[in-house]
Amino acid sequence: MSKNNLHTFHIPVMGLAYTIDSPIRVAQYGISSVISIADDELIEKMRLFYSTKFNQPYHEISQKLQDYRAERITSYLNLVDKIVKQKFESFKIELAESKTALENFMAMLPNTSDIKKGFQNLMDDGINFRDNIQNYIETQLSPGAIDVNIMTKLDKDNFDKNTPLPIEFNDAHAALRGFAKSNLDSSVVLSAGMNPRLYSYFENFSDFFPDENNVLKKKIILKVSDFRSAMIQGNFLAKKGLWVSEYRIESGLNCGGHAFAT
Repeated sequence: MSKNNLHTFHIPVMGLAYTIDSPIRVAQYGISSVISIADDELIEKMRLFYSTKFNQPYHEISQKLQDYRAERITSYLNLVDKIVKQKFESFKIELAESKTALENFMAMLPNTSDIKKGFQNLMDDGINFRDNIQNYIETQLSPGAIDVNIMTKLDKDNFDKNTPLPIEFNDAHAALRGFAKSNLDSSVVLSAGMNPRLYSYFENFSDFFPDENNVLKKKIILKVSDFRSAMIQGNFLAKKGLWVSEYRIESGLNCGGHAFAT
């Protein structure tokens, strides 16, 4: 969870693949982005690729495992989280040691940013700059959120040979379970309409409920096209004790990169 919103934008989900690794590329700069977790085969290939690139251990999650979809998603999200944290720590060191890197980072921030103004004040002051800048970086900066997207209607039944599997092994259900079991402290963005069975499944995971300090480890974000949709979906979740942390308005014509000309 970000301590501060460094930027005035986030990178939304774009199709199944375009933002599949966006956090690895931009999260160290405080930019939040959304990963689609619909395609477990693509996710497993990306886990192999980034495990090799960053010298992380990799063990294939075969389709022979009963819950392979959820396990693939959990493993990939944990890997992304680990890589983002490593890159963020390296970036903080770079900012503290290189004035050029700090100036380039400041140029990325909006002029209205209080954090940008704080950096500028420290540079103008110049007194104990090294110690002050390190302390400021530690207290004010955090990586961008690694959010995930589930298109609720992509929830087909799955089979073991000719035997139908239980509902929790449906595509969207498995994706939700994969996210819920991950180490991420972030949000799931639900799009493409309401799925009562999937929404009811949230009750099985404690991370979606507030802790004793009313803090949510994992949040729910709804993408809606109008107020009526927001009310219906929000009320359904609220009756189960689930909080909707944010509503995002999406165009009925261009929903997450998919054209619905209706």
